[in-house]
Amino acid sequence: MAGQDTFRPGISPWGIRVCIFMLLIPNLLLFCISTANIAAASGFYGIDSDDAQFSLIILYAGVVSFFPLERHLSGFLSTRNYLVISVILEITTAYAAYLTRDFTVLIVIRFLQGLANISLVAICINLIFSSLRTERSREIGYSVLYCILLCISPITILLTAPLIDQIDYNKLYLYTAIAFVPGGLFAFYILNEKRLNESIPIHGVDWKSFIIYSTALVSLSYTLTYGQQLDWFESSKILLALFLFFISVLAHFLRQSHLERAFLSTAVFRYTNFWIGTLLLLVLYISRGAFNFTTAYFVQSLGFSPAHLGFFLIYNIIGAIAGTVITSRLMIAKVSFRMIWISGLSFLLMHQIWMIFLFNSQGEEQAFIIPLFLQGFGAGLMLAPIIVYMVTSVPLELGGAAVSTAISVRLLGTLLSMGLINYFQLSASQLHIDRFQQNLSADGGMLEQRLSQYRQVLARKYSDPHDLELSANQLLKNVIDHQAAIRTEIDYYVLISILLAMVILIIAVGPSVKYKKVPLDGIHDVPV
Repeated sequence: MAGQDTFRPGISPWGIRVCIFMLLIPNLLLFCISTANIAAASGFYGIDSDDAQFSLIILYAGVVSFFPLERHLSGFLSTRNYLVISVILEITTAYAAYLTRDFTVLIVIRFLQGLANISLVAICINLIFSSLRTERSREIGYSVLYCILLCISPITILLTAPLIDQIDYNKLYLYTAIAFVPGGLFAFYILNEKRLNESIPIHGVDWKSFIIYSTALVSLSYTLTYGQQLDWFESSKILLALFLFFISVLAHFLRQSHLERAFLSTAVFRYTNFWIGTLLLLVLYISRGAFNFTTAYFVQSLGFSPAHLGFFLIYNIIGAIAGTVITSRLMIAKVSFRMIWISGLSFLLMHQIWMIFLFNSQGEEQAFIIPLFLQGFGAGLMLAPIIVYMVTSVPLELGGAAVSTAISVRLLGTLLSMGLINYFQLSASQLHIDRFQQNLSADGGMLEQRLSQYRQVLARKYSDPHDLELSANQLLKNVIDHQAAIRTEIDYYVLISILLAMVILIIAVGPSVKYKKVPLDGIHDVPV
């Protein structure tokens, strides 16, 4: 078996796979803890939903910015010693997050978690590649990792929902820290003393580029997370963040063009096929971001509890697993990327259109099972093939830069989706609220009829006429807000449906794309 010297003699393939999952699951759970139950996080830290989202994004920014540097640092230690350090860092940062009550401190810890996170993922993907036959390790290895990434958000909700009502929110970090211990001990036992990469001189580790790159990513993350909330250019904080972003990007490109060993080579953008993959990845993550509206609808309109939501999202997990299994087989069989992409985007489009007709004040939850499956299935078909296509679109020596850029594109797609959703939730929703209020005000009889109905409903609860009137008006406002939220969700899904339909048409009539057989190294080309 290829790469068997990575492990102790006599270790079975299933033992290796169990070890990998024991390491990956708690590691990836850290991604979604902050958004597994936004209400619980908001109550514990005294924050709003944008803050909870930012605590997720800042961890991802740490992952993206540290990845190019990590590939160099991993060469200084054996796999086993490097794993021990990574696990210790994961446990330490998770425990520090458990101890803190201050959100600003938590943000710093979350960024540090991102640094530890990518180190452990790098080891895990290397173990995946080492435990598979060479001719199919790329396709299966990528598919396994991306299947876990697609499923980790609903899995996190499913696992944490029963605990939220029983414990303090921050104890999720404590339990995650404990969950690292069994996998870390198991991996330490089965691994040999072998290096992941060739060691380079310590002066070759480009810390300056890391600082510049991470500054650009953090400032962009802050801008797109809080821009709509802070009225964009009306806010001095947003202006400062944008200034830091543009200065950092300029410094990054100037520095990389003069370095003999680039921290993150920009040469990948010379290849047309890499641009195609970049645009497809952006479309996929903008489309996938619409799923946040779906889960919000389940909670706000259908009244799902976190536990019920987690259980219901199992259908989405099943879809993602099915899509990933099928796409790994299609890639092994060298099926046209064009056919895989059109199929995946079509299933995502079916989900979007189906949901448009299901959004309503009341709904039968069974009606959402197939759309949930379709969303997971379409994303499962798309993700791994896009990354493989991007990495194989450039020469082998640029493989590391291609993957580093790809994970940056994933972050950008997530940020663009978040920015669009924030706009629709704040601005577009307000337009619908104003329209509903104008319609009611224009028809005074309808307005009074609605208020009269609410007064009758609330009469048993409120004896004071003043309190009754205030409550009736508040109930009317809640109904208007609820209807506006549903209309906003429909508008967003219509927009994404149009985008997906256009991309499908472009792929169908565009030139064909070919699969390149480029050998990839399991650790230099980690597609996170």
